Amino acid sequence: IKTDFEVIVTFDWYSHAMVILPNTYSGAVCGLCGDANGNPQDDFVLPNGQPATDEIQFADSWKVADIPGCWAGCTEDCEVCTEAEKRAYRGDKHCGLLVKKQGPFSACLSAIDPAPYFEDCLFDTCLYKGHQEMVCHSISAYVTACQRQGIRTRERRTAAFCSPVCPPNQHYELCGPACPATCRGQAEVEECEEAALCTEGCFCNEGFLLSGDRCVPLAQCGCLHEGRYYKLGEKFFICPHCSERCTCKAAGVVECKPEGCAAGEVCTVQDGVRGCYPHECGRCEVLGAVSYSTFDGHLLHFAGTCTYMLAAAEAAGPKDPLVPFTVKVVKDSGKEGPFIRQLLVTVHGVTVGMARGIRWEVTVDGEQHLLPLTLAGGAVTVSQEGTHQVLQVQGGPKLLYNGNAYVLLTLPSTYRHHTKGLCGNFDGDANNDPTTPQELGAAWGTLTTTCTHGSPPPTCPSATPGPCGVLTEATGPLAGCHRVVAPQEYVAACMQEQCSQVGAGALCRSLQAYTTACQAAGGQLQEWRAAAKCPLSCPPNSHYELCTRTCDHTCASLSASIQCTNKCFEGCQCDEGFLFNGDECVPTDSCGC
Repeated sequence: IKTDFEVIVTFDWYSHAMVILPNTYSGAVCGLCGDANGNPQDDFVLPNGQPATDEIQFADSWKVADIPGCWAGCTEDCEVCTEAEKRAYRGDKHCGLLVKKQGPFSACLSAIDPAPYFEDCLFDTCLYKGHQEMVCHSISAYVTACQRQGIRTRERRTAAFCSPVCPPNQHYELCGPACPATCRGQAEVEECEEAALCTEGCFCNEGFLLSGDRCVPLAQCGCLHEGRYYKLGEKFFICPHCSERCTCKAAGVVECKPEGCAAGEVCTVQDGVRGCYPHECGRCEVLGAVSYSTFDGHLLHFAGTCTYMLAAAEAAGPKDPLVPFTVKVVKDSGKEGPFIRQLLVTVHGVTVGMARGIRWEVTVDGEQHLLPLTLAGGAVTVSQEGTHQVLQVQGGPKLLYNGNAYVLLTLPSTYRHHTKGLCGNFDGDANNDPTTPQELGAAWGTLTTTCTHGSPPPTCPSATPGPCGVLTEATGPLAGCHRVVAPQEYVAACMQEQCSQVGAGALCRSLQAYTTACQAAGGQLQEWRAAAKCPLSCPPNSHYELCTRTCDHTCASLSASIQCTNKCFEGCQCDEGFLFNGDECVPTDSCGC
C-alpha cells in the first residue's frame, strides 16, 4: 500500500510487515515501531511516554483491542533460547547463509547489515526448534530488503531447502518482474512503480496473465469497471444501496441490471465486498441424544437410532445463488440409549465425516484428513475450535459439532422456505413440521434391521428442573450466557434427556450443549465443570482452558495461513513450546510438512 504522502506499508501475508515513512514523520509517530527520530534508545516506551519495564508491558500498552482467546504471551518461566542453544542454527543449513561472506547474499552484505536479520532468524528458529519454515521466512525478509535496493542475490532454494510451492499456472522466480503482466494492464495503463529492480515470488507462466490472485489465459481475463477490476463471472454491486447488480462477462463486457436486496437481507460490506447479506440466520440444534430444536424454534423429542437427514437444501436452478448441501446424522444405540455416531456433510461435491469422540480429524469422501482443512478451492473450511469441530461454507451453512451430543447448524435467511429434514422447512411456522416418531422416521430416516425410529419419549415425572436448574441460575457460572442465549429451551431439553437416558453423563452433555451455544454466540462463560462434576481430560503436554483458540496453534500454521473462526471455545491448549499435530501436542521440531 502506498499513499500520496509517501507512506508505504508492505506485508508478506505471513509474518513480515514493513512501514516506510518519509523523514517528515520523524518524531511525529508512536507505537510498536517507535518514534522514528533516529534514536533507537527511546523506542521502548508506553503511550504516556514512560519507559516500559518489559516486553509484555510494552506490547500490551499498544494493544488496539481485546480479542477472546488471545493473550499477551508467556509471563512466568518463559522459554528463552540461550546463546549455546542458538549456536546450533548458525550454520549454512539454517541462518548462517545470511552472513556467509561467499554465500548467496554476498553482494548485499555491505549495503544492508545482515546482523539484525541474522539475530531475528536465530531467535525464531531456536524458539521453533529449527523448523525450516522459520528459516525460510527470515531469509526472505532479507532478500526483499536487498531487492528493494536494486541488489541481486543468488539462488539459495533447493528441493530440500525452502522449496517454493506455487499455485496452478505459476512458477517460482528469484528475480521476477516487480510489475508483472496483469489482466487489468491489458485494459489500461497500471500505476505500478517498480520500487525494486526485481522481486522474488511466484509468477504467471508464459501465455497467462494475473487476474486477482490467479493466472489465467487472456480469454479468461475479467472486466474493468469504474476503475476497479473484477474477475470473469464475478457479480458485484456498484452503488451504496445495492440497487444495481453487475456481472463481468466475456471480452471484458460488464452487464448491469436493477436489483435490490431480498427480504431479510441488508446492503452492507463484509470482508471488503459490498453486497446483500442476511441480517439474521436460522438455527437448528441437536440438544442431546433425543432432543432437537428446528429452524422455526419447535422442540422435538425423537429417539430414533437410524441415519436421518438433519437438513438439506437444493438450488432451484443454475442461476439460484443458494449453495446446495445435505447434513445427515448417523445415530446408534448403546447402554445409555441413542447417541450420535457420525455427522456427514455433503457440499461442493465432497462429503465430510465428523465422528463421535474424534478430535482433529475428519474424513473426506471416506479418506482420513487432519485438521485444519480447506476444500473446494477455499469454499469449505473445517477446523478444530477447542473441543468442537467447525465446518464453514462460503455463503452457505455453518456447522459446529462438539464431538458428543450437540450440533449447531446455522443458515443465512436466504435459505428460508428451502430446507427439509429434521430441522424443518425454515418457513417461520413451528407447527407445520412432522413431530411423531413415525412421521419423522418415514420422512427423513433410513430404516434397517439394526435400527428403529423409536417411540415417543417418556413424560418426565417432575416439573421441577432439578440439576438442570443450574442453566437458569442468575448468579451461577452460566449467568454470563443468558444475554446471548436464552436458557429455557435448553432446560426443557436437559430435563427430557435426564428422564430418557440412564447414567450421569446426560447432565454433562446437556450443560455442555448450552455452554457451546453460549460461546458460539459470544457469551461470557465462567468455570462450570468442577461444580457440575463434568471434567475434561487433555492429552499430554496440554492443559484445559475456558477460552482458547486451538485452531491458531497448530503445526500447519507454521507454513500456511489458516482460516479459523473469530471465537474462542473451551478446550485443551498445548503447553508453551508445543503445537497441535493432529490430536497430539508436539514440540515444534516434531511438526511435519
